[in-house]
Amino acid sequence: MADLVILAAPGMGAVDEGFAEPLFQALRSGLGDDWSRVHTDTILYQGHLQPNLERVFDAMQKRDMDYLRARKFMLYGLAEAAAQLTDIDQRGGNYDKTQQAIYQTFERAAKAASDTAPVILVSHSIGCSILSNYLWDAQRPTINHGIWRDGGPKGVHKGSAKDLFLRGKSLAHWYTLGASNPLWTAAMARDQIQAVTSDTRGYNFRWKNFYHPDDLFGWPLKPLSPSYNQAVYRDYETRPLADWSAASWGPQLVSHDGYWQSPLVQRSLVEDVKEVLKKSAARRPSALQRTPEVV
Repeated sequence: MADLVILAAPGMGAVDEGFAEPLFQALRSGLGDDWSRVHTDTILYQGHLQPNLERVFDAMQKRDMDYLRARKFMLYGLAEAAAQLTDIDQRGGNYDKTQQAIYQTFERAAKAASDTAPVILVSHSIGCSILSNYLWDAQRPTINHGIWRDGGPKGVHKGSAKDLFLRGKSLAHWYTLGASNPLWTAAMARDQIQAVTSDTRGYNFRWKNFYHPDDLFGWPLKPLSPSYNQAVYRDYETRPLADWSAASWGPQLVSHDGYWQSPLVQRSLVEDVKEVLKKSAARRPSALQRTPEVV
C-alpha cells in the first residue's frame, strides 16, 4: 500500500484530466524509487457542470465577440463559483455533488493507502475555495448543508479512522496555487472572514499559498484576516514583482495557468514529500522486529 497520498484539484476553466501532470512528473524525477510509495489522484469536482458550461459558451459564440479564450476562462470560472452557492441547502444540488466528488476521491485514496496515511492537497484557483468549503464543513461538529450534514455519509462510523481520513484529519500539507479566496470574501467584515483551521479540531497541517504578482485571480492569503494569518504558514511569490521580464507583461490571465509548471512550487513540494515519506518510514515497523514470544 502507498505511504502517502497526493490529491490535486483543478482551477477555473475547462479541465483537462492531465492538468497536474507537470507537477507529478517533477515528483517522479525528484523522488526516484520513492515515487512508488505515493498514491496520486485528481479531484474532478466540476464534471457535472461541464455540459451546461459548454452549452452556454457554444450558444454565445453565435454572436460576434472578441477575446473568446479569455471569455471562456471567465465564464467557466465564475459560473462554477456561482453554482456552488445557489443551491447550498438543497440535497443533491451542485454543492452536494461537488463535495461528493471530493469525498469519493478521498475514499479511493483510503483504499490505495490506509485510513491513517498522510495526505497532501494541491488545489488551484477556484479549487482552493471548493476544497476550503469541504474542509470547513468537515471541521464543524454540526452542519446543515453539504455531505457532512446529519453526521456525514452513511456507512462510515463517526469518529472512526476512516471518518477522520475522509474529513482530511491526516492532512500534512495544503498547497494553494493562485488562490482566489479574496474575490469571494472581500465584501465581508474582516472578523467574519474565517479560514479553515490548520492546527486545531484534530488538524495539524502546513498551509502554503503560492501566487504570481501579476495574476489577477491569484492572491496572498495571510493579509486577508486574522484567521487566515494564523492558518496560512506563508505566502510565496512564484516570481518577484521586480523581475523585469515578468513585470513587462503587466496584469494578465496567462500567469494564472502557470502554477503547475512553477519551479518554486515543484521544488517545495518535492522537499515536503521527501520529509513526509521519511517520517512515514520511521514510523513503519521493521520486518526484522520480533515479538518476545517469537524470540
